[in-house]
Amino acid sequence: MKFLAVLITIFFYRNWFGENPVQELVSFRRYQEWFVTRNLATNLRYILCVGTPTLIVLLLGVEFEDWFFGIIWLLLSLFVLTYAVEIYDSDLVLDEQITWLRALTDEDVLADVVQRHEDFLATTIYELFQSIVPVLFWFLVVGPAGAVFYALSVRYLDSLDLDDPEVDLLEQVIHWTDWIPASITGLLFALVGNFGRGFEYWLETFLDTEESNAVHLQNLALIVVDDDRNAEEDNVVGFAQSAEQQLNKLRTLFERTVYGWVGIAALVAIIGW
Repeated sequence: MKFLAVLITIFFYRNWFGENPVQELVSFRRYQEWFVTRNLATNLRYILCVGTPTLIVLLLGVEFEDWFFGIIWLLLSLFVLTYAVEIYDSDLVLDEQITWLRALTDEDVLADVVQRHEDFLATTIYELFQSIVPVLFWFLVVGPAGAVFYALSVRYLDSLDLDDPEVDLLEQVIHWTDWIPASITGLLFALVGNFGRGFEYWLETFLDTEESNAVHLQNLALIVVDDDRNAEEDNVVGFAQSAEQQLNKLRTLFERTVYGWVGIAALVAIIGW
């Protein structure tokens, strides 16, 4: 059942355009924001906004051998997974960046162009990862409650002001819940990309929990698509052409990695986890 739920969710994720229909149906963000604006203890707010819904889904998501309850569990899982994933149109995002690169001329400042492109890569690679991978991982490990816990934790963090005392705690929660799926994703980057260089970097950084997961994912993704040659370009047009090739390789890498998680789900189903 887990494999089927993951397969359907990835199909939805890759082929749905526009807003997430389940998130529009269940406006949980307003529920969280209501508690955030109340004068409550910070830990109590987190329990009410994330812990309580997770506990409810955990109780509802108990698997039974009976086929009828198995269907109910599958429907619940699909509803939860669909709610938890963020629809991320990577093709559109990459195409917009390519359009910007093609419009550049040698009159533009190379340093500014390089910086903007690097900022784009840092944001895009991590957003793609976070939009679906941790949700799938925690669903495979814990069930629907795992997907709910991760998704609501991320959205709860987004609802907090930067100076809120809970921000540091939530950032640590997200860092550690991202760490294992990010490590597996990094290994998938190496497997479907440049394995030699990618696996070497992956081994070197596997136990490095001090650096952010976003930085590790960015570095590894760029290593496996041979990004280092971009730094050698000494003019804007040359850099733009090289960066476009890089983005097309990243597009392929992203697609293969997402479908790599289908293989992981199949492996989980085979071993009966």
